Amino acid sequence: MVSMKKLAEKYLQGNLSNMEKEHLLYLIKNDQNVDEWVRTSIEMADEVMPDIVRDRVINNVFRNNTTAPAIRSRMPIWKRVMMICSVMVAMCVGAAVYHYTFRMEHMTGMFEVATNIGERSNVTLPDGTHVVLNAKTKLQYNYSMIDGKRKVFLQGEAFFDVGKDTDHPFIVYANDVEVECLGTSFNVRNHEEEQTVSVVLVEGKVRVQAGAAELLMEPDNRMVFDKHTLALSKHRVDSNNYLCWLNNEVRYNNQTLEEIAGELARNYNIRIVITSDELKKERFTGYLGQSSLRNVLEVLSMTSGIRYYYDTDTVYLHKRI
Repeated sequence: MVSMKKLAEKYLQGNLSNMEKEHLLYLIKNDQNVDEWVRTSIEMADEVMPDIVRDRVINNVFRNNTTAPAIRSRMPIWKRVMMICSVMVAMCVGAAVYHYTFRMEHMTGMFEVATNIGERSNVTLPDGTHVVLNAKTKLQYNYSMIDGKRKVFLQGEAFFDVGKDTDHPFIVYANDVEVECLGTSFNVRNHEEEQTVSVVLVEGKVRVQAGAAELLMEPDNRMVFDKHTLALSKHRVDSNNYLCWLNNEVRYNNQTLEEIAGELARNYNIRIVITSDELKKERFTGYLGQSSLRNVLEVLSMTSGIRYYYDTDTVYLHKRI
């Protein structure tokens, strides 16, 4: 039997089939945590409910279900129906009840969403924060907020549009880097195979801390943390240049060929081998729009001393002789 946790994860990622959605709704309607929460939320409701309204609610709830859940006799039937209806409606629009259930499911554990090579995903966290995950990215979080903070852990690259909550700071942990804000939008890049962690701020203000170093960022600031030297620096940039991936566009900002090869491998699901250590350090800057892998390789080849060739599922890059 598929667990509610797994179904909720697929629902959040938009991959739930109609049959799985019906099963998730059934589980939620019969989940005691949700039952208690919804009952509490309507405890102060008017005790009078017209029969015609009650009948309409019952019809809407059970119209498409072959098996109706049992109505408990411990409370008035209209209250029970209202609870089920509230859950059904909220789930169908992806709102409060689902988020509540989601938090209950993971209150003592860590939830994880991840993208594979060549994939991207849009995720809405329980607090309303919207996250776009780039290829080969993993996001973990625990919203118990015991210490009053919303914490997420990132490996890969993601764009955050943080839900505003002045009482609960939002913190992204990217290896040794902490990015803290209350409500803002920014991009964090933290690939395991890359030497740096970078943060680009689009809107609002954030505090970035790495070890003993700390920086305050304003819009169009880019922070770079070197994992090897532990140096933390801040630069003025055009933030749009670092967000092209959100529109499936290709732009390189003074990046090494080694970094570019890593991006191509993640985005196009292909193995890339650079045959020269010297070539790995060559840097490139430019905008290529929505380009195919072959177009990117052609541009790199025409603008530098690089040649490339395919061998089954691998692309080899070497110096032009």
